[in-house]
Amino acid sequence: MKQCGKGLPPLARRYRSLLDRVEHSTRSGSGGHDGYSKLDSQTRIGIGAAAALCIIGIVFPMITWWIACPLAAICGTVAIWGLWPLVPWAFQIGLPLGYSPLDRAAAKLYGQMLGTAAAEFAQHSSTSPSEIINWFAYWMVLKGIRVFGKKPPSPLLQKIPRVEIESRLHFNDGAKVLIDHYKSDPIFTNLVVKRSDLFSHRRQLREQV
Repeated sequence: MKQCGKGLPPLARRYRSLLDRVEHSTRSGSGGHDGYSKLDSQTRIGIGAAAALCIIGIVFPMITWWIACPLAAICGTVAIWGLWPLVPWAFQIGLPLGYSPLDRAAAKLYGQMLGTAAAEFAQHSSTSPSEIINWFAYWMVLKGIRVFGKKPPSPLLQKIPRVEIESRLHFNDGAKVLIDHYKSDPIFTNLVVKRSDLFSHRRQLREQV
């Protein structure tokens, strides 16, 4: 196995060494099922990353497409298998893509800030859970989070100017709508925020001042 690795590019040698580790752990490891050892997540991720690097750095530049395609498919399969343990972590962290309902984002922030002065102030100044969510929606706006919503009867999302939220418009029904006290119908509905804003402002959102 070691002799076969001579003359290979650095990335290929690294990939070969990782495969050697897997082979060794399969022969001598314990704790697996039906004679196969169970690889730890770190080893799997290393193998997956090495396979992905092989696709980019070795396969395509060196050989013709009709040979590269099958090899790329094999490396891609190994990469997906190796990087699969990262999927649960991504869901736990949350990817900064698309939109998130404002009421859910405000409720989550409230839960994260329980025990802080801001959360206690919101509790004492509110008479219901929905008012607490309204309060944290304002907090998010003051920290730089942009709010988007639909202005009936339009079905399209549009950015709501911050100056309007700080002046004539008010969150209502647990930050689900924006209302004007002088009008009976909501001015904006289906309120959402960008996940990218929540991610980039995550530290500011928890600051007390």
